[in-house]
Amino acid sequence: QAILAQDDGPVEGRLREPWGPGAPAAMSKQTMTIDTVQWFGTKSRTRREIILTTFGTAEKLTLPVEVTTKTGDIKGQLCARLGLEPEELSFVVKQSSSHKVLLDSDEIRSCTVRGIDTWTRKKARHPHPIGVIGAGHMGLRQALSFIKEGIDDFVVVDRWEIVGGTAWVKNANRTSKLQTELGVYHLNYGVGYTIPRETMKTWPSRDELLAHFQLVCEEYGIMAHLQMQLEVRSIDVVISQPDKPAHSTDRQHLNVMAVPPNNGEDDDQGKVDWRFSALAVYPGGLTKPLRVECVGEELFEGQIGYGMFEEFDYTRVPGQSVAIWGMGAFGVENVRTCLEHGATKCWLICRRKNITMPRVLSWFINQSIYPPPGAMLLDAMRPMYDLIPDDPWAYYSIVCNQDRTAATIRQKARFGIGDVYFLASYYGKVETVVDSIKRLVPREIVMDSGLRIEVEHFIKVLGFKADMSLDKLAGIREMVGFFANGDWRRWVFTESPGVDAGRFGGTSLSPGAISTVETYSYFLNYPKDAAALLETQVLPRHKADKDKGMPAYQWDVRQSASIGMIMSSGVVPGLAELGGSYANLNRMKEREAHPFEKFVDEVAEEWYGYCKMFREADDTRPVLEYPYSYEFVRDLVERNDRQGEEEMIRQAERSAA
Repeated sequence: QAILAQDDGPVEGRLREPWGPGAPAAMSKQTMTIDTVQWFGTKSRTRREIILTTFGTAEKLTLPVEVTTKTGDIKGQLCARLGLEPEELSFVVKQSSSHKVLLDSDEIRSCTVRGIDTWTRKKARHPHPIGVIGAGHMGLRQALSFIKEGIDDFVVVDRWEIVGGTAWVKNANRTSKLQTELGVYHLNYGVGYTIPRETMKTWPSRDELLAHFQLVCEEYGIMAHLQMQLEVRSIDVVISQPDKPAHSTDRQHLNVMAVPPNNGEDDDQGKVDWRFSALAVYPGGLTKPLRVECVGEELFEGQIGYGMFEEFDYTRVPGQSVAIWGMGAFGVENVRTCLEHGATKCWLICRRKNITMPRVLSWFINQSIYPPPGAMLLDAMRPMYDLIPDDPWAYYSIVCNQDRTAATIRQKARFGIGDVYFLASYYGKVETVVDSIKRLVPREIVMDSGLRIEVEHFIKVLGFKADMSLDKLAGIREMVGFFANGDWRRWVFTESPGVDAGRFGGTSLSPGAISTVETYSYFLNYPKDAAALLETQVLPRHKADKDKGMPAYQWDVRQSASIGMIMSSGVVPGLAELGGSYANLNRMKEREAHPFEKFVDEVAEEWYGYCKMFREADDTRPVLEYPYSYEFVRDLVERNDRQGEEEMIRQAERSAA
């Protein structure tokens, strides 16, 4: 099999050795084989093989072609794969005592190729370090990708004293836990890496995750690249050689200045300056909590606080009732926390009810090869929603056809994931109130409807808003895909808020993170591909909408997904092949970390643990059986696999037609 490599490893059908003990192989090599190369020619369909030999080094490449395949066709394929221009290559054959240069219109034959000395695509060299802003999950994952790809001159800048990012360092508290499963949320998620299953729980706590981030940084050499407790205050683009082409690595650079985060606006003490060739910015989607003050808070007499940071004291809730304002992921998380701390009842207050995801369905989504359709998920939620009782199909976020065979879930909040919400609703420990707060009075919350809720504690979890100041800091007028102002050197990515999909490929960050960061590593290695992609004008564009509080760098869910699909669709062949190397990775990782029956047993054990907790608090009802059996989950997985395969076949038939 012939190989066109995308790194500086061997060529003759042999992949480069891994870059360390237990580490993954290098970024996917672009390969041409008898099965993957397009067949050319318009008349004869007779197939044959040719051997191309580089001039001077005699590296050989065997390609399948047809009798009438033209030299220009092969030249175009090679240029696309190796990032070359057609005029750089010439194809030479020996004729008796002389040599002939094949014309583009000549039929291709075995020959020597002049203009290259290797079939390995050469990576770009950058005159300055690469910068990364943010040492959260995304920024650290980018650093891990750089190290794997041989980009060793980079700096990661973060304002906090430890790694983990604002979401885990600042916004989470000591009671916070991961809602999705460890198998699809850990920093070194990817091919060839080990899942930290022996040292971490299925749903690890904040402190366990922060320790995990630190350990990965130490193990893979990221620590040497970190610049902590520095806040970036200015980013300036300097075009030093404007006559150079757009893909040139020395056409321009970025001057970045940072100071300690507690410095005043004009305080330069401790200032650090860098000159970067390129910059990746990962501000995170959970950075700016939405703060709202209710009328009469000064009269309430009970504890009021936000259910994040370390602002609310959960040790004061035993034997008392709590109102939780907000029904996103943090709202569901605070239900769990308050009940585990002994609260007698939680009132969950919201303007509109958001879909909450049972644990086993999160596992089902994350292990799926084919993204499950919304209708299948909503039907599978019924065993849990029947306990409330409630109908998920009736929620505001559901857009469906009349017979409920197709559905889109569209809500502003992310899924809260957990079974305790459903169980506690059944036991009367949680009551959801759809209403607006009018005012607070001593130990009561008065609703617009006139309902008065007696509580001793009031927790606010109203979600997050994007940081509008980043657009100004980074000089972003418009995003083109994830490129600031259409500049491949400036990559800005954050998670999109909410849910908007008819099929669901995952409930966790890591699978999307690996694709995002390795895409940018690819563009840094092959900037000509990035420039070519931008020239096609296929990427969507986005400007800030100040009225909606949405900066330019933050895309909505559907637009963000479309950018990923465009990049992996084949517009950039190398990216399409890179994405192909992750096929079935989710299933492999999720099932390795959480085997099917063991996971069902684990969530059932958690369920019965909560039943025991509620019964010990004087509830005399019999223990409620866990709603999902092995058979139910197995049938769900097999049905989705079968329907996914059938749909793939239908799509292939439509394409062929």
